[in-house]
Amino acid sequence: MGSIIIVMPTIEKAGKIGGLLSKYGYRADLVCNLAADALSETCRLEDGVIICGSRLVDMSFLEFADCIPKYFKLIILTKNVMDEEYPEDAIKLSLPLSTADLINVIEEQFSKYYHRPVDNKIIRQKRSNEERKYIDKAKSILMKKNGMTEPEAHRYLQKTGMDTGTNMVETARMVILLEGQ
Repeated sequence: MGSIIIVMPTIEKAGKIGGLLSKYGYRADLVCNLAADALSETCRLEDGVIICGSRLVDMSFLEFADCIPKYFKLIILTKNVMDEEYPEDAIKLSLPLSTADLINVIEEQFSKYYHRPVDNKIIRQKRSNEERKYIDKAKSILMKKNGMTEPEAHRYLQKTGMDTGTNMVETARMVILLEGQ
């Protein structure tokens, strides 16, 4: 089964949604209140859904949506389904939240992924220890040289990789090489 990440403005709200999902047999892999934490976790997980509120603590949900890997589907919980601009591929659910709607959306997303023909299936391997070391070293360099926090350095590597069309490990290697010169 795919992973579930819940990001809400407060841990209490995220925990309530996690508790609701657990009643239906789903377990959240991460419950947090920072988008940066959720983005960090996506590099450790293979696929799934991210449930978030339309208001996040550390970035707008539009910025957040731009950084989410393609193998994760974004579900936005909001009171203003019509009033806000949302990413095209995001699923919007109105608050107050209908439990049935949320469970149906999650089941639909997981069934789409796991019942596709093999040739269309996205295959993503977990990072090796060596690849993680490159990423950690590059984050360390960015944190020391540019005064970034770990989540900021992670987001920088992720976003730069997306902008340049390289994966995160290749981007990390470039940062390390540039530091050595």
